[in-house]
Amino acid sequence: MGVKRSSGAARMEDQLVLEWKRYAARRAQSADRVAAGTCFLEPRPCPFEPRADFETRFGQDCVHCARLHDAAERTGVLTSGSSGVPPTLPLLTRLLEEEADGLAPAADGGEDGRWRAAAIFLRALPLLHASSLPDRTARILLAAIARAYEDVVDTILFFEVPPESSVLLLSAAFRHADLDVGLPSMGGQIDVDALESTGAFDGAVFDRLREGPIALDQDRDLLSDAVFEGRTAIVPRPSRELRLPTLIVEHLPDAPAAILPVFGRERVRGLLVLSASPGIAGWTSDQMELLAAITAQTGIALEGAGLLDVARRRGAGLRSLLGLASSSLKAKRPDLLEAALSTLSASLDAPAAVAWTWQPRQAEAGDDPPAPRQDAPAVTHGDPEAEDGDLLEMGTSLRHWLDADPRPILIEDVRTDPRLPGTLPPGWLSALAVPLRVEDLVRGAILLVRTGSEGSSPRPFQPDDVTIAELGAAVAALAATREASEGAASRAERRVQELEAQLRHADKLSVVGERGIQVAQEIRNPIAAITGFARRVLRSMTNEDPNREALEIILRETERLERILVEQVSLAQMTKPRLKLQSLNALVQEVLELQSEDLVRRRVRLLKRLSPDVPSLLLDGEKMRHVLLQILQYALQQVPSGGRVRVETRTGPGHVQAEVAHDGPKTAGESLDRLFVPFSMSRRYGTGVGLAVAYQIVREHGGEIRARSEGDWSSILTIYLPVRENQDRRGKPDRRAGRNDRRRRLA
Repeated sequence: MGVKRSSGAARMEDQLVLEWKRYAARRAQSADRVAAGTCFLEPRPCPFEPRADFETRFGQDCVHCARLHDAAERTGVLTSGSSGVPPTLPLLTRLLEEEADGLAPAADGGEDGRWRAAAIFLRALPLLHASSLPDRTARILLAAIARAYEDVVDTILFFEVPPESSVLLLSAAFRHADLDVGLPSMGGQIDVDALESTGAFDGAVFDRLREGPIALDQDRDLLSDAVFEGRTAIVPRPSRELRLPTLIVEHLPDAPAAILPVFGRERVRGLLVLSASPGIAGWTSDQMELLAAITAQTGIALEGAGLLDVARRRGAGLRSLLGLASSSLKAKRPDLLEAALSTLSASLDAPAAVAWTWQPRQAEAGDDPPAPRQDAPAVTHGDPEAEDGDLLEMGTSLRHWLDADPRPILIEDVRTDPRLPGTLPPGWLSALAVPLRVEDLVRGAILLVRTGSEGSSPRPFQPDDVTIAELGAAVAALAATREASEGAASRAERRVQELEAQLRHADKLSVVGERGIQVAQEIRNPIAAITGFARRVLRSMTNEDPNREALEIILRETERLERILVEQVSLAQMTKPRLKLQSLNALVQEVLELQSEDLVRRRVRLLKRLSPDVPSLLLDGEKMRHVLLQILQYALQQVPSGGRVRVETRTGPGHVQAEVAHDGPKTAGESLDRLFVPFSMSRRYGTGVGLAVAYQIVREHGGEIRARSEGDWSSILTIYLPVRENQDRRGKPDRRAGRNDRRRRLA
């Protein structure tokens, strides 16, 4: 099964056969004579049998004829090693050039003028397809038309039709009256540079057409018919045509004008407006046919130039992105955002660029709702000319848009788009915003801006530009993530090293601590003996004995040493609590009775508030009594004579509180944080072990101790004991009760 031809390829082949048929008909005075046996290459009969029509003769006989082979060799277009002579367009062009060389230059009508114009257009085709710039292509088209219809054309205008737009932009213009010395002699070739040197292109008379885009009226405009429906139109008198824009009419002489669309593959890419010289009656069908053929080739050339431009921009963008990726992998790399902005600005023709980075909104302790963190300042490239406040407002707006929809934002005209608030610089025209995404979270944005003079037409970004910008943003985001990961890994490694050092130090301290406990246990017996003998000697002394005071000092110091040793040993040898139902209020009352003498002696005012609804809890009474005693002693040591101590119990949600407060000298905040760290308190507050032991006992009961300062109370120590855990414990069966039941049953 053969390959189905596309409609475009079929039309081109049919057009090629039609051009050869016209050439053959001219040489033989009729295409039917060629089919009957007249050769259109040489003045000799055709050696083949007659055919029904020219198309059959041409496709079956002419392509294999030796005469066509000789013509190809003579013109130099024969491909070496070919078995046949394909009837290509270059071969027809060369044959037409040979004939055009013998025609009079002044022949502007009749058959000779038609073939001369066709030859000039055919010479222009290689230039059209070799040009890669749209402006250059437009000037070649205008030069070919001006050369082919030297005595016919007065004004030629070529308008570009932007994609997805309803406006026209003047790309090139020619006026015969602007020529300095007339059309230069180009020896049958198209010399655009020579014609341009005469001043015929883009004269000052067309400045008004270049000031801005020309809007199309789809309801009552011949130009709109050409752009949107592909219609060709001939206007006998432009001044009397109501369907032409006034601005166009003012730049055309009052002579026949032609409007031809320049087709691309999917849309009309340009519009050709020609005006004949005054005195010309109108455009002939042959002229319009040749103009349609050359504009069709111009559309193909513009498509090729556009594809080449896209390929170049893609290649430049990919090379730039490769450089950005390489620089991001180096040990000493520049600022990633600045490098990304520089790369994307150069590859996407965006003179100004801005980047923002945003910290994630996370909940801090006590925040309701979560508070946003401070974002980093905007990074700029190419002097965007915007104030810092305006950049901040733009970044906030883009953050809202990208949080809702993290897709790139194309802004064709920043002057009318609400997504960029604030005071915009006058030179900003079009913009493209792409998100910086890290793990599906938008952590920033890059804004690329195309600028121009005030009043210039916007130059929107294309889908290929969006792809390159997204790749650049992805590279920057990945590099930033890698850098952050490296920093986190480095910090984690340093932390591990610090922890290892702390563990080694802790091992040494544990050895020292174990030895210290052994020494403390060994010292307790001699100190107990010294204390006992000191008491015996003290009882035997009279009050008037001069050594009594010294012996009392010895007794007090040995008792203090014994308390210190007991605290240290108890800290190191914590036993599990022996739980049973206890009244917290009763324990508090016992501790207050033990310290009542000290309270009276120091004239401390006691404020006692014991709530009657405090439930009984499973506690180790001895240990909890020790906790309350240590906390009360801490308060009494801090409060001065005549001060106040407040003791309070109450029930909270899911827990019971016991609180001891004093109004002595205020303790620095950091000291409150270290109350329960062993040996962290100064000597005037005790040995520094008692509160640490109390803290550990409360933790073993499932509670905690907190310290704070509030109002007139310098420090408030609060014990929290959970009620739920006590209830759970009370709900479990008592194994000891079961044993008693078994004993009763056995009895």
